[in-house]
Amino acid sequence: MRKRWAEIAALLLPGGIIIAVFAAMMVSMFRYSLAPGGTNEIGQGFTLEHYIRFLSSSFYWGYLSDSLRISLYCTFITAVVGYVIAYAMYRSGPTVRLVAGAILIIQFFTAYVIRTYAVMLIIGKTGLINTVLLSIKVIDQPIRILFTETGIAIGLVMVSVPFMVFPILASLQRISPNVEMAASSLGATPFRTFWTVIFPLSLPGVAAGIVIVYLFELTSYIVPGLLGGGYSDMIANFIYNKAMRSFEYSFASAAAVITLILSAFIVYALNSVFDRLTRYERAR
Repeated sequence: MRKRWAEIAALLLPGGIIIAVFAAMMVSMFRYSLAPGGTNEIGQGFTLEHYIRFLSSSFYWGYLSDSLRISLYCTFITAVVGYVIAYAMYRSGPTVRLVAGAILIIQFFTAYVIRTYAVMLIIGKTGLINTVLLSIKVIDQPIRILFTETGIAIGLVMVSVPFMVFPILASLQRISPNVEMAASSLGATPFRTFWTVIFPLSLPGVAAGIVIVYLFELTSYIVPGLLGGGYSDMIANFIYNKAMRSFEYSFASAAAVITLILSAFIVYALNSVFDRLTRYERAR
């Protein structure tokens, strides 16, 4: 019994340390957000002035609302693209699935900045997209994608796809082949089998992917910084600039806390929606 508890403790210890570190960081951020004036010092009293300043300004709200909006529609696009890729891998043979999985996994071992620069080469004026569109006579001159919201959206989707594919693929692989065989034996077409059987059973993977990707895209700093070029900053860039360039640590902490709270509400809402959908599909 003691050996078993020792094994459990050994497994829980690393996770407990990580949780403790992140909890300490969040507590520190919250305390900084309550520091009065421009002192940026803990222990000089408490105030809500930084929260009031942020919430009462349409300029600051613009950064947050734009970030939430961009993250939501980019997450939806990523979910569609990721599901198509995951389903294609699910239907493919072992060799194709292995190669496709390796290509996606390589992205995790590639520096985030390098991947973002690769996107810049694709969407730039002389990049792949403009080159193809010019060659097939769709456009007469290069269109501006880089340093726009469209460029940021393309970059976010491209770097986020692996985070969506693997949860969906794992969910698809847990579906028993007997379920499809039963649906086919009852006369269901392939499309009806997918829509009424496969897709509902894969919703847990879709939900997990959406939560991961949404949080990743909302807090992304490098993609908006490089692909937006300062013209289309998101909330992470705003917080960084306030903290590291304006040295307004307390105000930046307040903005981060507000973003964290809104993100938690959105994640809770998304989980609630998917839980309802899953229960509804199981009850059918």
